[in-house]
Amino acid sequence: MPPIVADLVIAALMLGIAYALMSEGLWGACLMFFNVLFAGIIAFNFYEPLAALIAANLGFISHLADLISLLGIFAVALVVFRLTTETLAPSMVRFPAPVYHIGRILFAVAGSAVTVAILLLGLECAPVHKKIANSIDYKRKPPFNLGLDHEWLGFFQYTTGSVFANYGGGRRDPFGEYGSAKVFDARSEWLIDHQDARPYGTDSVLTEGAGGAAGGEAAGEAAPGGAAAPGGSRPGDVKVIGPAVGGGVVIPN
Repeated sequence: MPPIVADLVIAALMLGIAYALMSEGLWGACLMFFNVLFAGIIAFNFYEPLAALIAANLGFISHLADLISLLGIFAVALVVFRLTTETLAPSMVRFPAPVYHIGRILFAVAGSAVTVAILLLGLECAPVHKKIANSIDYKRKPPFNLGLDHEWLGFFQYTTGSVFANYGGGRRDPFGEYGSAKVFDARSEWLIDHQDARPYGTDSVLTEGAGGAAGGEAAGEAAPGGAAAPGGSRPGDVKVIGPAVGGGVVIPN
């Protein structure tokens, strides 16, 4: 699929979701934006341990563990939040006409962008070709260079380092940007690791210095649930780090 077609499909999906959210008015669109936002945060907080549990106990779907865990938690959390806000919140709040129309458009577009970003990241967890639809890899920023998936990963890394910081055990921020907090995807390798872990295709993210091995052979072994195991690369390999939160930098392992 040509990149422009993939971008158009994603943009059409965004417009459809935005239209559905706009139809709920300013109050409904605002509630749904926050429902989607917090459902996404919960999903990314808990999908990895659930995926590991699925891979360890349900081997026949271990290749789908990340996909099922991420989108499953997101869907369940979103439904729970939706039912809760519908029960507790007023059914209709009146606003001045300009505020109503501008607000519902802004919240609808924002809610649509977050939803599509999480769906894209779910697709990137799936056991598909390393270059999804022959156009999307870790360097691409769909749609039309907006990089919704990159922006969500950067936002979630920020929440784990600053807003919901955890100073317990685990890997710390190696660059010290968030002090001694334990952050999600500390080296911004999430997209790289998941591309290397996808089973089809031979395109490797590793640059020269990996001995010329192709695909998964060069990328290191995959962890349970489809994510590449941290530190799977051999000594001396070079990875391009940093697609989630800005420009990439080359760091030797």
